[in-house]
Amino acid sequence: MKFSKRVQYFFADTREMLHIKLYVWCVVFSLVLLALNLALPIWRIAPLASVRPYIPLHYNIYLGVDRLGPWNQIFLLPILGFALFVFNLVLQTIAFRKEKLLASMVAIATVLIEALLLCAMALIVLLNLSYAA
Repeated sequence: MKFSKRVQYFFADTREMLHIKLYVWCVVFSLVLLALNLALPIWRIAPLASVRPYIPLHYNIYLGVDRLGPWNQIFLLPILGFALFVFNLVLQTIAFRKEKLLASMVAIATVLIEALLLCAMALIVLLNLSYAA
């Protein structure tokens, strides 16, 4: 099968998939969580960049802060979240044709992954705010 036909089938499956409410809600919730994951460090960490060039990026219960880095490394979590969102969206679109249950599980897992990444970002921001004082 030619590449152009595969792309046409992919977009046809995507249009068909977006008529189902579960997939639409999962995509919307994932995008909202991803936007929050990006907005939180811009709102709270970027103003601290002029004061401190290095910020705590990881906290260990046994050792305390065990990873410092430049403030722009905090955006690795939103980049990872976006990459996982795109990968899972492609995966669920491919799985939608034959295994609708698998596509549903991937859609729900995407929302859960984005929520976990948002929790991790919130904890990193709280860690930085506690060290800013």
